[in-house]
Amino acid sequence: MKIVFDLDGTLICAKKRLYELFCDLIETKELTFDSYWKLKFLGNTNQDILRSKFQYSEREVAFFIKNWMDNIEQDKYLQMDTLIEGVEGLLDEISKSNELYICTARQSYTQVIKQLNNLGILGFFKEVFVTNQKNTKKELLINSELKFSKDDIFVGDTGHDIITGRELGMKTCAVLSGFMSKDKLELYSPDFIVKDATGLKI
Repeated sequence: MKIVFDLDGTLICAKKRLYELFCDLIETKELTFDSYWKLKFLGNTNQDILRSKFQYSEREVAFFIKNWMDNIEQDKYLQMDTLIEGVEGLLDEISKSNELYICTARQSYTQVIKQLNNLGILGFFKEVFVTNQKNTKKELLINSELKFSKDDIFVGDTGHDIITGRELGMKTCAVLSGFMSKDKLELYSPDFIVKDATGLKI
């Protein structure tokens, strides 16, 4: 069986990285970690938060977005990420009888490989696919020439991941460890919804 994992929110917790960068860019921690993530879980984007909570102009929002993309994958911030508890053991177990892949919408393949190596999980994966903000996940996987079937699984934390897996003819598993609530994920009708990747039943 082939199992394709998203990365952020699925295998790793990136919440500290995203919050700290947000605060660094607006130069204040007026919004607490919990308040920030409460807004995000309600479906607010960074742009929404900037407009509603900090009265940013459209020009200021655009400048923020550029700085966000320039900084989000720097070592300083990536070092804040942690593995979801129990993920390393899961990968060790299921990699023995399944083919594991990562497919992420990150910008830098080099930074992804470095981070996976630092976290000690790179060796569990047959291949790592990174969009580099140039392709969709679906395009990457189609162009890989891998063949997927209904016996394979796509695991992710967003509606986009569920749609991608379904369009490739795979079963889909949504995890609640990322950036979307159960109610919002249910709108995409995944085959399974689990608390986090460790709830995956193979």
